[in-house]
Amino acid sequence: MLTYACLTALVPGKKQPAIRVKIVRTWMSPFGLIRPNTCMVFGDEKGSMIEATFPWGVVLPYEINLDEGDWFEILDFKLIHASGLIRTTRSKYHINLTHDSVVTKIQPITECNFLFCASYKTILRGLYHPKFCIGLCGALVEVGDIQDFPEAQANQFNHGNQPSIRFTQVKCVAYGSLAEKLYEYWSSTTANVVVCVLKLWRIEWGNGRFRCLTNIEGCSDILFDPEIPEIHYFKS
Repeated sequence: MLTYACLTALVPGKKQPAIRVKIVRTWMSPFGLIRPNTCMVFGDEKGSMIEATFPWGVVLPYEINLDEGDWFEILDFKLIHASGLIRTTRSKYHINLTHDSVVTKIQPITECNFLFCASYKTILRGLYHPKFCIGLCGALVEVGDIQDFPEAQANQFNHGNQPSIRFTQVKCVAYGSLAEKLYEYWSSTTANVVVCVLKLWRIEWGNGRFRCLTNIEGCSDILFDPEIPEIHYFKS
């Protein structure tokens, strides 16, 4: 009989136990790679999260698709130390799927959406480490026009266009395809108050203090679904 481990119990350097996780987010690795990997964030039934990679060339059974929102049982994976200037989770480790990995789709274990929204006060006081991505729920009070950047300047950030947006207290800057999604929604909505959730956005600092929140192309998201519990709570 299989025994399952929570994500916080995983330790590199030994055979890993089976895990049961939800795919919280999935995206392709950064632009410019000839053979991009699939990047993911896993969450378990305890609410812990870890970033994972499904390398290009690794093949899963034909009927298995690693779709965002689905739950999976995973056996035989590699656990390494996390690295990178920006991390999507606070886990010290990173999961790599391999040719030996056994992935089975399972029924959902919990209804958790893994949207852990940060405190405005804590953000503005600079108490969140800019290495780690955060979530935020709030009401949009202003969305600026989309601005085109020269390619060299755009590559300093992410890719594409930039609309500046502002919640009640926090400035945010969106780039690329997410900027277009945001601007299109803002331009078409008839709602008096637009409440949304920022998912996996990074903190940008300047001159020793908080400057804004901004997205990571492909990884970050912005959610307007009125059925999201965080949005219900914020409106109330």
